[in-house]
Amino acid sequence: MAEKTLEQVRAFLEAVEKKQNLILNPDTDHVDSVAEGLMEMYNSFGYFCCPCREAWGDRKKDRDITCPCSYCKADVEEYGQCYCGLFVSDDSRGKELSSIPDRRDEELYP
Repeated sequence: MAEKTLEQVRAFLEAVEKKQNLILNPDTDHVDSVAEGLMEMYNSFGYFCCPCREAWGDRKKDRDITCPCSYCKADVEEYGQCYCGLFVSDDSRGKELSSIPDRRDEELYP
C-alpha cells in the first residue's frame, strides 16, 4: 500500500465533495487538520477512516465511518455539519462549528 500525501487527501476530498454533492467546510485550517487525520488513518489502515472516531482497523467493521461516513448527510441536514465538521450545509457555510451528537451505535466502537 502506497502512503498518501496531504495533497492526495485534499484531491480525494474535492472529488468526494463533487461526487457526493457535499460542501467542504470553507475553514481551510479545519479542513487541513481533518485531512491530516485522514492521511494518518489511510497510512495506518489503508482506507480513509474518520479521524474523529475510534476505529477497529478492519475495513468491514469501520465501513460506517469511512469518509464520507454513513452519518454524514443526515448530520449535515440536521445539524448543518458532519460529526468532524469536514462537510457543512450551504446555510452553515462560514459559521462556527459546534459539537453534535454521534449517531454511531456504541456496539460499533472497539
